[in-house]
Amino acid sequence: MIQTEVKTLAPNEYQVHVTVEQGEYDRIYAMLVNKLSMQAKLPGFRPGKTPSHVLKKQFGPKLHEDTVSELIQTHYVTAIEKSGLIPAVQPLLDVPAAQPSSGFEFTMKVTTWPDVEIKPLSGLAFDETTVSVEDADVQAVIDRLQKSQVKFEIEAGRAAETGDQLHIDFCGSIDGEEFEGGKGEDVPLVLGEGRFIPGFEDQLLGKVAGDDVTIEVTFPADYQAAHLAGKAASFATTVKSVGKPVVAEDEDALAVMLGFEDAAALRADAVARLQDEANEASFSSTRESALDALLAANDMVLPEALIEEDMRATTRRVLENMKQQGMQPDPAMLDNDEFRTEIRTRSERGLKLSVLLQKVRADADLNVSEAEIEAEIDRQSLQYPEEQRVQFKAWVHGQDEQMGAIRERLLERACVQHIIDQAKTSGVSKPLSVWQQEQEQE
Repeated sequence: MIQTEVKTLAPNEYQVHVTVEQGEYDRIYAMLVNKLSMQAKLPGFRPGKTPSHVLKKQFGPKLHEDTVSELIQTHYVTAIEKSGLIPAVQPLLDVPAAQPSSGFEFTMKVTTWPDVEIKPLSGLAFDETTVSVEDADVQAVIDRLQKSQVKFEIEAGRAAETGDQLHIDFCGSIDGEEFEGGKGEDVPLVLGEGRFIPGFEDQLLGKVAGDDVTIEVTFPADYQAAHLAGKAASFATTVKSVGKPVVAEDEDALAVMLGFEDAAALRADAVARLQDEANEASFSSTRESALDALLAANDMVLPEALIEEDMRATTRRVLENMKQQGMQPDPAMLDNDEFRTEIRTRSERGLKLSVLLQKVRADADLNVSEAEIEAEIDRQSLQYPEEQRVQFKAWVHGQDEQMGAIRERLLERACVQHIIDQAKTSGVSKPLSVWQQEQEQE
């Protein structure tokens, strides 16, 4: 019914020429004519009784266009399968304007994944990092908790100081008129945190519960709401309560405040959480070294179409992440050479690693068991309160995308661990605090 001819254009780029027999074109054309005859309403003819030659004369170009579309949809997948090629990106379709006197032809440009032979993993050499938890790391956690776990005790008649928590009602106006978003009731505000417009909190220092105060401020010139930027505003404010900060007197009190039996239980929990972080940091650091070594040892040329497709997807993800963080992307950024170079570098690295890790997985016959997937879901559930863990697990099991992502992450981890096991590694140790500082600097 169809014939395919494959021509190599470049490494991993092919042209597939497809020829469809005239009988197939005629069959689909006749089917569309018959369908049209049942729907068409032409003067002088009852529905379903319009002669085919009248329909062809009236709708000839449209019938041909629909026939071509139907032919392509019907035989597109079959043509790719007959070519023996596995596309890495959506094939580019081309329908020549000049068609043969009989039959129908179209071509597809097909880009495939590179076929690679990985150099022996035993020839790789890189650092295997071990991140360790030290007493100072545990103490740093306790210190942070001591500072962050603050309760506020309301005191009648207390004059507000920096660090106190006030509950306030306020109503803002500009030139005597209220503006949208400028009103709040029973809003908690810790003096000194700088959550409100600059100058707002300063004018509440020394106030007591029951005070009414008019706060005069000016919105910053770069304020996110353009209609308020740079404008002077007045906020009629009522202080409803003033609470002083209260922190735990010692570790045992801190532990009880956080729901632990005593300081020993709190420290044990901190050690366990830090050790989990250190284990993940160890693998993450070693993973990057392993992947860098794998890339350096296995040169690869990627098809340009594959790179461009991934660059478009990567750019979309970058822009979406910026929007989620409240940033408005500048359209000029997309044409910036430095930005495009960064996106291209990121895409090429990701694509090459995808090809190489797939090969590692196939060569070593690596896989992930259902028990390993369940263990990972159990591990993830620990970040939630105990009463919510069953619900979280049920939700994950009901999300095909989430289950697939977990499987892929575990497969990649298995591939990386296989590389580590096969390669020549040099042990490197560092405290968790040092690793954390390195991450912050990056």
